[in-house]
Amino acid sequence: MATAATLTAMEGQLAHHSALPLRATLSSVMLYHGIEKLRPKGLEETTHVFEKLGITPARPWALATGWTEVSAGVLSLLGIGTRVAALAVLVTQAVAIAKVHGPNGFDSRQGGYEFNLSLIATALGLLLSGPGDVSVHHAITARGARWTPPWRRQASLRRGLLSLLTA
Repeated sequence: MATAATLTAMEGQLAHHSALPLRATLSSVMLYHGIEKLRPKGLEETTHVFEKLGITPARPWALATGWTEVSAGVLSLLGIGTRVAALAVLVTQAVAIAKVHGPNGFDSRQGGYEFNLSLIATALGLLLSGPGDVSVHHAITARGARWTPPWRRQASLRRGLLSLLTA
């Protein structure tokens, strides 16, 4: 049986893995609901709901919401682009509370925003902490293979050429 001292000693190691259960939970929820919205019947239902809520044009917004949820689910599951995925979840859930669940109060059994608030808290935790060590992001960056965007590579090349010409 683990003692308090053992758990305290392991605390630093465990903290690096704490994002994994958050990512797994958030990704499963977002993938489930996003895929559901993108299926023909789900897209039709979501479009109808968006029309009733005054979100127009309803079909493009329903498609965008479904793809945003699927993308956020995939990114958070893999642990790459985690903060972008978390931000997408924050936005979709804030809109869901403002447009759908907010007027129903807190209790999710009565259509309230309780579950949305839990998703927001999870996404906020990932936005602040990042993907953690068990992630594609960590696998790439731990080896020092940091990816440089093309526009930065070009800027570095221009600076290098300029310094050669002025030397």
